[in-house]
Amino acid sequence: MAKKDISKILTTGTPLKRMLLITEDIARGRYFKDRILTDHEFNQLSDSFKKPNEIKVWNKFRRAEESVSNALLSLQGGLFEVKMHYSNLRGYILVWNSIENAELLVNSVLHEIKDPKERKRIAEGRAKGIDLLFSKTEPDKEGYIDIKVDFEKNSYRDESGKSIGYKDKPRKTKEYSLWYVMNNVKREATTSAIKWLSWEKALQDYIEEQGFNVKTYKEKIQDMRDEVFTPIIGWSKYYGEINIGVEINPKINELLKKYSICPNIDELEIDKKEYDFFKNVILGDE
Repeated sequence: MAKKDISKILTTGTPLKRMLLITEDIARGRYFKDRILTDHEFNQLSDSFKKPNEIKVWNKFRRAEESVSNALLSLQGGLFEVKMHYSNLRGYILVWNSIENAELLVNSVLHEIKDPKERKRIAEGRAKGIDLLFSKTEPDKEGYIDIKVDFEKNSYRDESGKSIGYKDKPRKTKEYSLWYVMNNVKREATTSAIKWLSWEKALQDYIEEQGFNVKTYKEKIQDMRDEVFTPIIGWSKYYGEINIGVEINPKINELLKKYSICPNIDELEIDKKEYDFFKNVILGDE
């Protein structure tokens, strides 16, 4: 920063302007960015706070700076949780995509067998005992392979995982299907995203209420927000959409719904409990 700018702020700058400059310099130092003040300039500005009203501004901003910098660490931790669940869901989507491609490949080979009975015999023989991850492979009535990701299976354990004994009737469950697993991960991803968005809203409101308009901290929040809103996977199909730019046949729309496994972050609403927790406990703004 030019010397004349520092001199001008020292002589005519309001306590708020001086404090914002000091806090901006501190924030840049926290994130290893080039500082905007030299040590001498920083000390000059710090020493300029002498009057009671100036000291009041100083104390207010120092408390806010400590609260915001600590809150950003919590927000960063929440972001790691969001990204972990995004990654898990992305992994299962890739498994699903691989299963569909495997089904398509096998059926394209079976299609070359023109005799329906022979095709069915081969499909039935080769489908036995070959199940991809969280899937169930069965031949269909036309002699092709149907790899299911949404199916029921017998289980001799109750919902808590406790054995019910082999003499009793098995419990029908979808817990071993990819669709069940993916929806569990989708719920976890959605819950973590809602929590992060609620925390971020609480922090943004606190910053506005305190007049704590520090560019570096606001940029840090926006960087994290961009990551939360980054698509889990680049294929719109898994959001129940298709990018073709024209009106879609209603039947295709209906088919696309079954692929809607990624949460739509734009539609998520703030959780009041999470908002209040972050505002009152993390920020200490009761």
